[in-house]
Amino acid sequence: MQLEDKVAVVTGAGRGIGRAIAIAYAKHGARVVCAARSMDELNAVAAETGGLAVHCDVASETDIRALMDGTRDQLGCIDILVNNAGAVARLPVHELPVEDWDMVMNVNLRGLFLCTKYALPAMLEQGSGCIINISSGAGVVGPPNRSAYAASKHGVMGFTKTLVAEYLRRGIRSHVILPDATVSRMRSEGFPDEDPASIIQAEDIADAAVFLATQPATAHTMEIRVSQGLPTRRIQRD
Repeated sequence: MQLEDKVAVVTGAGRGIGRAIAIAYAKHGARVVCAARSMDELNAVAAETGGLAVHCDVASETDIRALMDGTRDQLGCIDILVNNAGAVARLPVHELPVEDWDMVMNVNLRGLFLCTKYALPAMLEQGSGCIINISSGAGVVGPPNRSAYAASKHGVMGFTKTLVAEYLRRGIRSHVILPDATVSRMRSEGFPDEDPASIIQAEDIADAAVFLATQPATAHTMEIRVSQGLPTRRIQRD
């Protein structure tokens, strides 16, 4: 198995893309630490993957430090970090409450920074590691009514580029995946009339995450953009 005995920490692992990545990594032999806020969802994923379920709010520095320290204490290392946890606010700029802007930034950008900051010492000590950040198609365009989300996902792109510049030659590989419309609770809440069978599946993103985590050291792919292969269908409602 391609990831046998590798230790992978996946945030936002309770559902959607995070769940799919955790399951895919486990199938390839990784020991997966599933992190999120909802323990009911996490426990189900941990049972399916044979991994650990750890409560973690990525807006909390205390939670993140405990997640990374606990992973090292229990499993000995951190080989892979997937920064997947995300949040969105859907209002035009002049109507967007400051607290909603701050919430999105705290989860999507500050949380990603903190997870990376506290995972890096383990990776630097072992001289190897893989960091995969989940951005979005909104990380290269500016969709209406999602200013905070787009700004944070643009930030993920810049942060990943800096990680590559700072750590690639030290054995730590950093990557970013940009999914377009993908099946998730967040997506269905914002676009309830979409047929989920016609948009990107979470497992499609998990395939990209497996590729990046198993790419040989002779090459480095910083960015993967995953776009829809089918036209979006609409659900007909009575």
